[in-house]
Amino acid sequence: MLSCTKNFNIKTTYGIQRIIFISAIVSTVIFLISFEIFISFVRGQFSDANFLYFLCALFLLYPVHKLLHLLAFIGDTKSFVIQKITRNSWPPLINVRVNHPVSKFHFIIALLLPFVIITTLTIAAAIVMPEYGHYFLFLCSVNVGISFIDFIYLKYIFNTPRGTFIEERRYGLELLIKCDG
Repeated sequence: MLSCTKNFNIKTTYGIQRIIFISAIVSTVIFLISFEIFISFVRGQFSDANFLYFLCALFLLYPVHKLLHLLAFIGDTKSFVIQKITRNSWPPLINVRVNHPVSKFHFIIALLLPFVIITTLTIAAAIVMPEYGHYFLFLCSVNVGISFIDFIYLKYIFNTPRGTFIEERRYGLELLIKCDG
């Protein structure tokens, strides 16, 4: 049997406006720093060609980020719950989660996957195609900003005891431990 030790709702703890604001600041700072480092190592001209591809990649970044979270649960696709979060907005915001408790380690892997994969791919692409480095570094910085909320979750999860299970609910996380019945 599992017992809930703590509920964590990031929206009530921090507020959605504060999260979006800090995420935007993080994205901006990451872009400025990474671009300055990049131009100190790479010489040459930047190209504005293929801007439409960049916009498409930027538009698809958030859905790809969300799908990469699910990559850790690829063997458990029958347990996915898909919920529409917003009623009257476009694009519709959806939440996809696993409907059962997950081990702490498995949840940490799921939180880190989008950050690691997208950051690695965009930095590698910037190195391979330096004329489009500004596009790739911008995508990387936006992904880091999107990952900001994942890092907040990681902060709370790292401070839980070993053997903790995490259950994602519509309005936050429940941290669970096994107890003898």
